[in-house]
Amino acid sequence: MHFYYQHIQTPLGRMTAVVNEHALLSLSFTDSKDYHTAWEKLQRQGTLIQTSTHPVIHQIANELEAYFHGASKQFKTPIAYVVGTPFQQEVWHALQQLSYGEQVTYSTIAKAIGKPKSVRAVSTAIGLNPLSIIVPCHRVLRKDGRLGGFNSGIHRKKYLLTLEGSHWHE
Repeated sequence: MHFYYQHIQTPLGRMTAVVNEHALLSLSFTDSKDYHTAWEKLQRQGTLIQTSTHPVIHQIANELEAYFHGASKQFKTPIAYVVGTPFQQEVWHALQQLSYGEQVTYSTIAKAIGKPKSVRAVSTAIGLNPLSIIVPCHRVLRKDGRLGGFNSGIHRKKYLLTLEGSHWHE
């Protein structure tokens, strides 16, 4: 199987978009904590080929630009998961249901997937989200309203929440 990738410059730094013929498979900041681990997982699934042009990458790049400029609140690029356990994918799907600017807690997501006692496992799954920004893990806060962790850096989480008009506790 072949995957195609391209780097995209955003106001928050360089991201790598990985796609197949029809969908976005991965979108991550190149300096995120697990970037290399995620890259290796993709390499086990298929051959990664750098491309200068691809319709799916072109679409997500345009949507990211609109999002960062406040002109769009949603992403329409098709996505697919080629990594993650069924449980992780269930958590990521629950994150996709969050509205622009909506904030929830890790326990809210655990309840949403019918596993209210799995808050730590939900937190771990959120940390492994392969589609930064598109699957909005930045909208998940700790129970006390504080930011908690963010694989791509707390400064990015603050920026994204501010962009979406959200508030949190320092």
